[in-house]
Amino acid sequence: GDFYVIKERKFLIMEELSLKEIKDILESNNLLKSSKIINDEKIESISCDSRSVEKQSLFFCKGQNYKPEYLGDAIKCGAVAYISEIQYEKYEASYFIVTDILKAMAIIAARFYGYPAKSLELIGITGTKGKTTTTYFLKNILETFLNREVGTISSINVNTGKRNEEAHLTTPESLDLHKMFYEIKESNLKYAVMEVSSQSYKRNRLYGVEFDYGIFTNIAEDHISQIEHPTFEDYLNCKIEFLKHCKTVVINKNTDCLDTILSKISDKNIIYYGTDESADYYVTDIEKEKTGFKFKVINKKQGYSSEFKIKMAGRFNIENALAAIVIAKLLNVDDESIRKALSNTEILGRMNIYEQKGITVIVDYAHNGYSFSKLYESIKMDYPNRKIISVGGIVGGKAFNRRKEFGKIVGDNSDYIYLTANDPQFENVQDICNDIAQYITKKDKYEIIVDRKEAVQKAIMNAKKGDVVVLLAKGGEHYIKIKNECVSYEGDLTIAKSVLKKKRSRTKSKTEEVSYN
Repeated sequence: GDFYVIKERKFLIMEELSLKEIKDILESNNLLKSSKIINDEKIESISCDSRSVEKQSLFFCKGQNYKPEYLGDAIKCGAVAYISEIQYEKYEASYFIVTDILKAMAIIAARFYGYPAKSLELIGITGTKGKTTTTYFLKNILETFLNREVGTISSINVNTGKRNEEAHLTTPESLDLHKMFYEIKESNLKYAVMEVSSQSYKRNRLYGVEFDYGIFTNIAEDHISQIEHPTFEDYLNCKIEFLKHCKTVVINKNTDCLDTILSKISDKNIIYYGTDESADYYVTDIEKEKTGFKFKVINKKQGYSSEFKIKMAGRFNIENALAAIVIAKLLNVDDESIRKALSNTEILGRMNIYEQKGITVIVDYAHNGYSFSKLYESIKMDYPNRKIISVGGIVGGKAFNRRKEFGKIVGDNSDYIYLTANDPQFENVQDICNDIAQYITKKDKYEIIVDRKEAVQKAIMNAKKGDVVVLLAKGGEHYIKIKNECVSYEGDLTIAKSVLKKKRSRTKSKTEEVSYN
């Protein structure tokens, strides 16, 4: 949801926008209930954070934690008008009362920035698992082919050509999103590749945005809670809503709920990919290599067959690479550019492997039932008969079904587990870990260590030759979300390398270095 405040919410004016035009836009979209324009002024900035408001600003009254006094603060700082679902008679300013504040934000933001998304070749990726990896495979392919940057909006970072910064939401709020599109356009970048979350449609962040291509990787029950999706059907429908706004849909033929999805998008140009030979593009002849995999991609209808390699571990990443390859072929990218990009793609926090003295440490973002299942399935195929030690926890305040999934799936696939913190928010870490523990059948095979750094350190220091230590759910993140604050955290990757180095020095190894795959 809208838990995390992005500090900078004020934006420079892109095109003149008057209060009268705002009224006309809201009316034409059947959103306006009532309005009052004191003076038909020009808007120079738009904001939903009262701390970033300056003169001639339009302020949006929204957010789960919104308080009326925020509007007062905004007016004092220079807001000349506000948009809200409720009228605040206490405050003297022009106003527009709407039926849906989130749709109003998306529509006005698009107009404020001059509808920048329409100037871009927009590619979105959705699914329960694989969004980030597929995004980076495709980003790297296009950058290799074009020999220049590609606009990227992901759960890891945002690159618009004007800024490259860490992200905190999979799909940003609409005000931020349209500014990003504007910056990508102003950087003269043709393509924008982005992750599309179910919440982005639940909360209308992408309302009014049309995509040229949409990838659907897979679907499994996730994000089910009072503040996310009340049912799996609602979760799936939000994913489908994205596909309805794509000209071409590239979908995994192996996904669950395929018939339901197809029944809702029968008017779209649909390309299938997967491991099934009936798919338009399918993968075959998979071979494990020292680092990553080699495989062949075939399109029988086109007489196409080509071999590729990925450096990343995890067999599930082959299908993510395949999805990116399909889009690349639709965009007429040559195979050599694809090969070069795939072989060089690494994503911090996604199947990063560190090895030292026979101990293997895997850092992965797996955080729900589907990703847990795929991760351990891959580990057991690639590291047979090895003892598996897992470290991780589940987020607080949402997706409560993940606690059972962790307890059962991680529990059944691990020889020992260290339960610890993972974005507890307003919940107590000990309580979350206790919830998970009730689903672990091996009651003598786990312990709770509330401090995540301590848990990671102990797991690796206690590991013996041949053991596989799996660090779950944080990936490359350097923060832990506590009470709506992103509290600095050293990071699983950094801690893992540090502990392995310390472990190496204790064993007095002569020259051996930690290898990174």
